[in-house]
Amino acid sequence: MSILLVNCSSSSDDDNTSSGTAFNPANFSLTITKKEVTSTVGLMITYDLKNISKEAYNNYTQGSFSVKFTVKSTDGETFQDIVTVDYIDAGITFSGLTFLDYSEVKTLDLSTLTAVIIKNK
Repeated sequence: MSILLVNCSSSSDDDNTSSGTAFNPANFSLTITKKEVTSTVGLMITYDLKNISKEAYNNYTQGSFSVKFTVKSTDGETFQDIVTVDYIDAGITFSGLTFLDYSEVKTLDLSTLTAVIIKNK
């Protein structure tokens, strides 16, 4: 399983923080802890997202981030799920669960599962 951290920015981006510290994807640590194909709800993914900075993260004051999960089927079709990150105190780990829906006639290649932290525009 691979984890990729991505930070997209431009000169017009405004990092609004109460402390003046800009948040970016490198302020988080992401680990997929379990992945399981279920017969009724799709691919169940459990993950830990930790705020590794010294500042509490709040999406209303420090920009909005999401975790984008992507997996491919054995025939190459791509399926995605995006989960918004709302608030995590400094040094705290949030344990999350999401279900990635896909066509039931497809077979997933779980070796292609990736999780990426993205900064929302």
